Amino acid sequence: MRKEASKEEWKKLYDVATRIKELKPWEDFWDLDLICLREGEREDAAFVSVLGRGGECYGIVVYEGYEELNTFMMMLNRERLNLTPEFAMGNQSNLTCYWGNREELTEAEREIIKETGYKYRGRNQWLYFRSCKEGYFPYRMNQDEVHRMCYYLELLEEAVLKYRSEEVKVDFQGGEMYVYSIDPETENHYWGAEELPFISFNYRTLKLDDPEMREALREVPGNRYVIEMDIVYQAAKMNDKSYDRPGNMRMVVIAESRTEIIMKAQLLKPEEDQIAVLADSLIEFIGQFGAPKEIRVSNLIVEAALEDLCTLTETKLRRVRRLQSIDDFINGMGERMK
Repeated sequence: MRKEASKEEWKKLYDVATRIKELKPWEDFWDLDLICLREGEREDAAFVSVLGRGGECYGIVVYEGYEELNTFMMMLNRERLNLTPEFAMGNQSNLTCYWGNREELTEAEREIIKETGYKYRGRNQWLYFRSCKEGYFPYRMNQDEVHRMCYYLELLEEAVLKYRSEEVKVDFQGGEMYVYSIDPETENHYWGAEELPFISFNYRTLKLDDPEMREALREVPGNRYVIEMDIVYQAAKMNDKSYDRPGNMRMVVIAESRTEIIMKAQLLKPEEDQIAVLADSLIEFIGQFGAPKEIRVSNLIVEAALEDLCTLTETKLRRVRRLQSIDDFINGMGERMK
């Protein structure tokens, strides 16, 4: 059950974010210069990216943990992974505050600003907050997220002031991050430079665990199909009252490359594991039609998900720059949705 933050809770968050804006941390950090916020010796941490050094888009993005940090690395490595902007953005998990334009805000977000007593005018001046979560469309924060974001921004405020006063040296380009931690019991503070936990995107590989299924797949006869497979994002809202926030429109698509026939286009529910559904879709296809001669994919994430199944069935797995049949299908969908 979703619980909304009160006017007082939003006011506290707007207050600390306003102080952050007055500090102008983008004068000290680039968006790739990560700040790690920790509590004492706890292994979990939050990683902060400060936007605005280029003078175009101001904001604070908080990645709550290592899995969330991996989505930052996904965005950072988007071109190498050959991901569409919609795919990379749809897989982001973070809490964010932006200073943007009035038209970027929803009516509910403008009402929150009104209730806090703040007033904004001009471009890149309107402060608003969003929660990003895989499977869902970016949405306003709930009560718990407001509390967490407020805590992170309060720590960030201290971290920036300490960074300046102590003239901390961090080799960001050399793979270091700025770490600021506080022990809640002793109230001791630590700040300094540490190596990033990882510097590239860690993608998932799937291995079928069922021995009988593995043996059965090895015995499946082949066919002459050349198919394209992908996880496609449309960057469109899917409203469903059974969820506390809108879903993000995404689907698993299978197309026959030579005839351009769409053999499957399955919409995913917000909570569904897209990689698992992708692999299950291939198993279903093989069970119905046999093992394809070749599977074409366009990005490393999809390739890693299908590699084991393709090895079992002796199917050629080929990564190409563009999936023509699927692209034409998605473009046609986009035209019909206008």
